[in-house]
Amino acid sequence: MADPKDQLAEFIRQMKEQNGDEINKLELPPGAYEYVLELIKQGDAETLMFMLKLGYVMGLQTGFAAAQSGQQSPPSGSPFGPIQA
Repeated sequence: MADPKDQLAEFIRQMKEQNGDEINKLELPPGAYEYVLELIKQGDAETLMFMLKLGYVMGLQTGFAAAQSGQQSPPSGSPFGPIQA
């Protein structure tokens, strides 16, 4: 059975390969990069995990809302297609 950590790493690698260019175009608030580096230096995995979970929940909510509205694909103008694990 595959190691769950390896499965996650592979999923992230695939998402970077498929969507990396578009995601890299998105801008985060000023200081976000430095904040993440600070969290890493402090070893604050708890806050980093919270951030990952927050992004995951927001993605689930977006997908649920799209499903409820009958959308079969991302909103028009979205560069992203469906994400498959």
